[in-house]
Amino acid sequence: MKRLALSLALVTLFLTGAEAAQITDMYGHGVTLPSRITRVLGASPPVTYLVYTLDPSLLVGLNSSPDDDLRRFLRPETMKLPVVGGFGGQGKNFNAEVLMSLRPDLVLAWSPRSSTLNPRVEQTLSSAGIPCAYVKLDNMSDYPAAYEFLGALLGRKKRGKQLASHFRTELNKLKTFSARIPEGKRVSVYFAEEEDGLTTVSSDSVHGEALALAGGRNVYRKQSGSRRVRDRISIEQVIAFNPEVIIAQDELFFNEVYRDPRWSRIKAVRTRRVYLIPDTPFDWMDRPPSFLRLLGAKWLANVLYPRTARVNMVSETRKFYRIFFGANLSEAQVQAILKL
Repeated sequence: MKRLALSLALVTLFLTGAEAAQITDMYGHGVTLPSRITRVLGASPPVTYLVYTLDPSLLVGLNSSPDDDLRRFLRPETMKLPVVGGFGGQGKNFNAEVLMSLRPDLVLAWSPRSSTLNPRVEQTLSSAGIPCAYVKLDNMSDYPAAYEFLGALLGRKKRGKQLASHFRTELNKLKTFSARIPEGKRVSVYFAEEEDGLTTVSSDSVHGEALALAGGRNVYRKQSGSRRVRDRISIEQVIAFNPEVIIAQDELFFNEVYRDPRWSRIKAVRTRRVYLIPDTPFDWMDRPPSFLRLLGAKWLANVLYPRTARVNMVSETRKFYRIFFGANLSEAQVQAILKL
């Protein structure tokens, strides 16, 4: 909290002082910024979409080509932006030429546990004189502070405080709800990814954080050592886990799981408790691990504990989309998103 307070103080100084151009980002890096920031590029989808919720007009590029869900629910002008690629990993899909042509005032990045970008990307930014600041999104609890930090940094302080306040309030509600569930009474959950359902995430992964927040018990207890890693496992392991609920990310897997004899021995399949994760305008639980996980955790809490969670997901979804996306959805649209 002391580091965040210092960061916000330096950001405020930057915004109010004509000569001030030095800020401290959320990882403690000193960053020299231009006097006015109007062109922002996110280094990865979680950051890009975070900026979108503050003010879509700030964005100058995307990390990947938008699919139909994004095109339907996000602003047309945003969906027409150039694709720069992602800046993480080996930077293989990063397009330096597009980046240089866009000339952003600032690149915003999040890199779990390392707070550094791919060296090739960092060299490109350094050579071009493009500053890069890091926003901390390691846990969902970081999001309120991230919104406050970016709101001050990008001249959207009121909007940042609004989103931070809502996120903090709803997150605390979920934490209170899940804390009341004894460990021995938590519903066991398997998080199935990919077409065959045999890729999953560990209990300490950023990809599975919403599952814990909803009060579920992830049956895959391995400690990954990396919050971004997904693991391949066997059907025999899933049978041994015998989860009460399966949440599925891939629609092909969801459509086949009840017909596949290999899965028929698993309790979640026998009791018809396999659920397809909503994914509009992007996944509510993962890919990317974004602010939308807050709504995903509410959805999952309602799936796991319908008698005690008592969440009206149609109402909650309409409210969330209005606040974060500025979208006023009809009941029919929300029902389609929830696959009701």
